[in-house]
Amino acid sequence: MKVLIIDRFDELAQEFRVFCRNSELEIFNNLQIDYARDTNVYRMDTFEEYVQKMEAEGPEWITPDEEVLEKIETADILLIQWGAVSSKVIDAAKQLKFIVTIRSGCENINVSYAKSKGIAVSFAPSRLAEVVADMTVALALSECRGIVRRNLIATKGEWVEEKYNDSSHGALCNLVVGIIGYGGIARTVAKRFGKGFGSKVIAYEKITPPEVLKEDGVKQVELSELLQTADIITIHARLCPENRHMIGADEFAMMKPNAIFINTARAGLVDEKALIKALETKQIRGAGLDVYEKEPLPLDSPLLKMDNVTLMPHSAGITNDILKNSLKIVTTELERFLKGEALKFQV
Repeated sequence: MKVLIIDRFDELAQEFRVFCRNSELEIFNNLQIDYARDTNVYRMDTFEEYVQKMEAEGPEWITPDEEVLEKIETADILLIQWGAVSSKVIDAAKQLKFIVTIRSGCENINVSYAKSKGIAVSFAPSRLAEVVADMTVALALSECRGIVRRNLIATKGEWVEEKYNDSSHGALCNLVVGIIGYGGIARTVAKRFGKGFGSKVIAYEKITPPEVLKEDGVKQVELSELLQTADIITIHARLCPENRHMIGADEFAMMKPNAIFINTARAGLVDEKALIKALETKQIRGAGLDVYEKEPLPLDSPLLKMDNVTLMPHSAGITNDILKNSLKIVTTELERFLKGEALKFQV
């Protein structure tokens, strides 16, 4: 059985080959593995622009590489990360049975068209849960304790005497953390704050069953109560039309003046202009951000001039082990497919 890997780099193919070679399962040892480079990302100014367009529009706008169209013709399984799988790519496949992505989303796959052709599609849920949760906590700590700003002061040889009642020095165990959305990443964030730091955790969630939140020791509340109560507000909702700009001027006005806002999810969930105004006017105390409406962040962005925000270059999910960790998830799903078992992460 032939597995074709489509991506802009060949690291995924290399890691998958190593996995198959070292696997104790013969079904993996016997797989024929091939790689085709997807160059669509290089037709955009930046990778971030490619990602944003793909997440907003899906894959139908791309022009498939000839190498992709040629090699997919004889592939049984397609393994991808950011490789684009449009209807044209699917039509070129003569015996494709399964598409699996190491991403936690399928925006770069025309899922409905694949399913209409009898092709199963699976993904890797919560593959970034641990690393994004780590970054979420790091950004919260940075703003709670002014870590980045104090480091800049210290490296200049300056020494700033602080007052003991400085409001920026709240211990996490004394703070209320409000989580908007409660999927896999949010649950991991809740455990970091609740069990790790002893924070009180509340959440606004409309899909996950209430018993799941109760099991995690998280109190389920309405959005208005969360905004008015939480000291740290972190958003982890899924970006969809009804959630676009779900946090705007009205929501920032409801937050406590001492509130810290964290976004390691999607920029479109937040009205960035309203966030900037809330920070400029000190309506909220600070923010920790990893995502932005335009990436890379423009040099004239007001965010770059503020002293009450910690900025990261959309890197919450980037670690040196994320590829291996993602493969652990999808290879278990691939094993089910190869054995003819029911798929667990099928779309």
